[in-house]
Amino acid sequence: MNTVVKYKDWIFEVDYQRTKEVYQKAENGCPESCGCNNCKNFSINREKIYPQEFKNLLTELGIDYKKESEIYHMYRAENGKHFYGGWFHFKGKIKEGKDCRIETQNGGRRLDTINLNEDFQVGFLKDNSLPFFDKDEKENLIQIEFYAFSNWVIDKTLESE
Repeated sequence: MNTVVKYKDWIFEVDYQRTKEVYQKAENGCPESCGCNNCKNFSINREKIYPQEFKNLLTELGIDYKKESEIYHMYRAENGKHFYGGWFHFKGKIKEGKDCRIETQNGGRRLDTINLNEDFQVGFLKDNSLPFFDKDEKENLIQIEFYAFSNWVIDKTLESE
């Protein structure tokens, strides 16, 4: 049975039970699976990176916020913070609100995200890149992409540029 989740300008139809089952089966998220220094930094600082509002939304969607499908490090900003991107998935549909994907002229894409605070942005799109879901479940997945700035909290000698 699907549930309805309202968040800002979106209304999602969510298969909460299936989403929760999939995340419960996943052993860990991308940063723990990878183990590189950038991922270690992210996972250790995860609680401070994600705004409480975002963690609450993921929980409402059936997602374990400690199990990202993907995390990637982009750069260290002039202010010393590190810029990360990543995403999660849930089984469902966007019933109201925009798909945040904007196709670019060169065949790529960018996201029209919303800011939750000065260090965190989020957007929603129909996509299924690297999901925990089985191949036959890739239909009707919503990808929740985020961008976040984070302090470097592990050993400074391991810090990336």
